[in-house]
Amino acid sequence: MDAAALLSTLEWAVPVVLGVVLHEMAHGFAALRFGDPTARDAGRLTPNPLRHVEPVGTVLFPLTLVLSHSPFVFGWAKPVPVDFSRLKNPKRDMVWVAMAGPAMNFVLALAALAALGVMQNAAFSAAPAVVRMLLNAVLFNFSLMTFNLLPVLPLDGGRILTGILPMRQAIRFARTEKYGFGVIALLLIFLPLLGDYTGRDFAFVSRFLAFSVQKLTYFFAGLFGLIQGEKGMSIGFFQLLVILLIVLVLFGRGKLPALAEDLGKSVSSFKKGLNEDKEPENKPAENDPSKDA
Repeated sequence: MDAAALLSTLEWAVPVVLGVVLHEMAHGFAALRFGDPTARDAGRLTPNPLRHVEPVGTVLFPLTLVLSHSPFVFGWAKPVPVDFSRLKNPKRDMVWVAMAGPAMNFVLALAALAALGVMQNAAFSAAPAVVRMLLNAVLFNFSLMTFNLLPVLPLDGGRILTGILPMRQAIRFARTEKYGFGVIALLLIFLPLLGDYTGRDFAFVSRFLAFSVQKLTYFFAGLFGLIQGEKGMSIGFFQLLVILLIVLVLFGRGKLPALAEDLGKSVSSFKKGLNEDKEPENKPAENDPSKDA
């Protein structure tokens, strides 16, 4: 491998490794904060990438996507072990533990944009390789965040949805986890391949993710002064959704999951009350004076 190829690989390898390692560490620290020390006891709360790197998901898969000029690049590390039964409030705290990973990627993307903004607005000249590495960090972290927010188990979005749903629906949805990777492979790999074979465009999930990353990048790049004009400051539905999610992470303090759980309990109580009101009409009165007459 010549020097140019090595440099090009490093421009992606550094953001990818940093993004997936800190993503997993965020899950572990959040779990520890809510009462589960499993990740700490397993030695996973460390920035040492050797404890987190998964050869296929962290290295080979992202590199393959880069070399194939894919519009959407993502990867994964070895999942941090979390024992949800050891959390203080498993159903509610599951949401915060799941949100921690995407939130970390969001912060890393903003940090890279802030660094680029300082370089541009302060007329600070950096090596082109550093600029490209920061741009890759923005794209990869936004990509990893949006991919993990898909509401499919075992992705973080699936965990969040499990914690928000009422208990009965959450239990039913949790049973779909064994099919999760099959669904992901179908949507991101097999359907696009089928589309290529049949001459149709079935890569709608990949295109949606790529579009979301593009809109997020344009919007926040505009906030940091990297893009001028209406295009840079435009905001769409997905950005509003992500901003709302971040607000809930920072300021919600668990009220949304608790509200969803309370709402589920209220509905169950209401149905139980209706059934109890109907029971006397169907049962004969035990102390009816007319029977004794």
